Amino acid sequence: MLKIDKAILDTNQVICKNISKFDESERGLLSQNILAHLRNLVEYISQKIYSQGADIDPNNYNNKKSAWEYIKSQGKLNFLYKFHELLQKSVSHYTLDENSSERLMLKYHEYLLKIKKLLKDNYNMEVLNNIHEFPLNLDNSHYEFYNKVSKKIDKDNYEYVYLNYSDKYYIQKIKPFFINENIYYEVTFTLADDKVSKFDRIIAFTKQNILHNYAVKLRIREEFIDFLGKRMPIKIIDNWQVSIRSCELKNFSKIFNTQHISSTSTEYDNLMRELKNSQMGFVDILNLSAPYYTEFRNKVLVNARTDHFIKLLDYCRELCSSKKDGSNIIKYLLYRMNNKVIKSQLNSTQCSKLSNLYLKWGCIPFDEMPFTSSLVNHNPKIHDLFDCIEYKGREHEFLARLIKNNTEQREILFTPINEIVGFTNISDLVKKYNATLYHRHTGRKLIKYKDYLYINEYVEDCIEVIWKLKEFSEQKVSGYSASIESWIQNGSYIIDCKEKRNFLKNMFSNSRIALVYGAAGTGKSTFINHVSHFWSEKSKLYLTNTNPAINNLKRKVFAKNCKFMTISKFLSSKNQGNEYEILIIDECSTVSNRDMKAVLTKIKCKLIMLVGDIFQIESILFGNWFSILRKFINKSSIIELTEPYRATSTNLLTVWNRVRELDIAILEPIVKNNYSVYLDDSILERTKNDEIILCLNYDGIYGINNINRFLQSSNPNIPILWGVNTYKVGDPVLFNESERFAPLIHNNMKGKIVSIKKEKDNIFFAIELDFKINEIDAEPYDFKLIKTDDSLNSVIAFTVNQYPGADEDDDSSSALVPFQVAYAVSIHKAQGLEYDSVKIVITNEVEEMVTHSIFYTAITRAKKDLKIYWSPETEKLILNSFSIKDFSRDAGLLKGIMNKSN
Repeated sequence: MLKIDKAILDTNQVICKNISKFDESERGLLSQNILAHLRNLVEYISQKIYSQGADIDPNNYNNKKSAWEYIKSQGKLNFLYKFHELLQKSVSHYTLDENSSERLMLKYHEYLLKIKKLLKDNYNMEVLNNIHEFPLNLDNSHYEFYNKVSKKIDKDNYEYVYLNYSDKYYIQKIKPFFINENIYYEVTFTLADDKVSKFDRIIAFTKQNILHNYAVKLRIREEFIDFLGKRMPIKIIDNWQVSIRSCELKNFSKIFNTQHISSTSTEYDNLMRELKNSQMGFVDILNLSAPYYTEFRNKVLVNARTDHFIKLLDYCRELCSSKKDGSNIIKYLLYRMNNKVIKSQLNSTQCSKLSNLYLKWGCIPFDEMPFTSSLVNHNPKIHDLFDCIEYKGREHEFLARLIKNNTEQREILFTPINEIVGFTNISDLVKKYNATLYHRHTGRKLIKYKDYLYINEYVEDCIEVIWKLKEFSEQKVSGYSASIESWIQNGSYIIDCKEKRNFLKNMFSNSRIALVYGAAGTGKSTFINHVSHFWSEKSKLYLTNTNPAINNLKRKVFAKNCKFMTISKFLSSKNQGNEYEILIIDECSTVSNRDMKAVLTKIKCKLIMLVGDIFQIESILFGNWFSILRKFINKSSIIELTEPYRATSTNLLTVWNRVRELDIAILEPIVKNNYSVYLDDSILERTKNDEIILCLNYDGIYGINNINRFLQSSNPNIPILWGVNTYKVGDPVLFNESERFAPLIHNNMKGKIVSIKKEKDNIFFAIELDFKINEIDAEPYDFKLIKTDDSLNSVIAFTVNQYPGADEDDDSSSALVPFQVAYAVSIHKAQGLEYDSVKIVITNEVEEMVTHSIFYTAITRAKKDLKIYWSPETEKLILNSFSIKDFSRDAGLLKGIMNKSN
């Protein structure tokens, strides 16, 4: 037996023994054991391929190096190189807990199946024979769907009817799935447009290994499967090609002030073809050794009359190999090649700190520390950074990223140093990080306080918010109690709740701030309305983070002198008004510390009312101020609403309370009242007019996009195809972020399609809005207001032009459909809203993180009926993962810093 074959088979035997030894309950430990051997297996296989049948010393470093150079230049084989790179990062340089190892193992399963097939097809060598025994997914609810999809992908039919369009698309996500040890992919993509939103995501399925970095063209056919008792349409991708937008190449060339490549040139055609054939991105190509780079270069220039991009690539290769200033920015832009991102970095003049490239000065922090900094108006994903930028020697950045993630994702303001693992010489790393920080970014400094580390600006923002609000709490409104007592006795306004009436009498008697905490359905909005009526003659500003929350307040507050707006609109430079007598902020748990600090800096007011529920969804950016504030403010400023009004069902209220308090007996009332069910065709049965389906995300089988397709298939009206999307009369819709009709009709406003007319170059929609507008309201906008019966809401009509193509910068919104079909919405968007019937879809896909606050927010949207569609395994996993955040330690440390600064 050849030495290299023996090395492969010996390593394979260890992996197979591990798979046989562990059951699904020990999947994490199994993953750890296997990962330790995978790198060797990949290295041996690569050397065998390189040796072309001859024997080779499997442990010779030069052999390994030569094998890697060959493997990564070969399109069908470079998956081995990519797999090895992943293993280098995960096994060699990072200590993995069982959970991390498990996630990686699921990700690596695709590579293992490719390896198994490669060795069998090319060398008749059997490896990984029991890979099918590895417990891939404990939730089997997806198998039926994926199995039916795979059969449609494999269907052999030469009479396919392909969808007739040739737009370019961005790949947002590619997720493999496995049927009978064959690899298939669920592909999430969007139109390649700078204004595209996450609502616009489309899902298709394929066997094709699509390069995800760049804009692509897709050859798509539509098929149908029977699923959940319905004939559901699905999209199948049978072919694809790289098709980078002309504007992206043009704008990228502006960074260097060079001639850009034409998308009609032979050079462009060759370049796109070689990107697909090599399965490499531009950064992979830059990193090729000289002979393989020259080979790629020559293929692109075959029969080409120009060499504009190749010359630019030559310059980038020299810039990056010399590690000159700006090289990290260039690597990332080449890796992603996204027009919106590139344009955000462009500058009209050269930057002397970035090798005289035409880049903004704001790019410098990313260039210096890419793993803990952002580009201008863009936050790169960590896995993208690992794919294109050298990570060795950047432990100081990873330490800072850990502290930042603890703060932003886990709401831990102060990280105990003794809990930090995987780093040595932490003090030295802190010094190196702070010394490397861009001089204007002192707020990002790591600070050691006692035995903890924190990021300077997060603590400073929190302290400033606390100080400003404490000032309000230490003042009072003289004569308040007597005046409101007189108002109540007057009887012109009725308050039918004793709890709210008592709080109203005292809330500003000893403080000029009121913190109103309350569980879902306790009437927080109603209480705001009571306060608003008492101060009816005073100017009042109402702020929330989202448009749905603002609309909710508008529906429930009927007092005079009210101004409603989102926080972003209030903080906008266009908004000059900042003087109001009363400031009321709703959904405070969603407001970040940074935004709250900015609001308090800008506003001039006499009274503040802050309303929210600390158990509901928290701020997307770090925001702990509302949870922690009660530990700094006098109790007289705190109001706790407890009487529920939204739901009258005792059973529903029991579930709410037990989830809220994390009672040990959460599951019993959920099961007893049939709130918990398997995912079946009842998801498609509309039991109430006021019903909503809530999903955790937009992608996946049971994400918002696919649920919308499930439900749309139940709509009996004729489907109208426009691009890759399908529309039907009767579809509920949500207006999106295109802002075509803003501010009158804004993001997330509801409507319903009442008419569709498709012509050659455009499509006509008539949409019934969720509210009424008049002729004067409609005048500034490019829609027609259709007169309707007084009993109906307003109907508007407008035309969407055919999309002109993705190659040029085009900010015109008339070619973008300004809404999305919305039978289902995200849990985040439902916050602040309520429905008679709520159906929640939850699966145990690894990337999902169902927190206590997200789950609590979802179940408390229901007034009468609740159904949670999940498997018993998912139910157990999620309920056992819940924990209530404790801010006591952070509050104590903050008090210490505040006392020290006094």
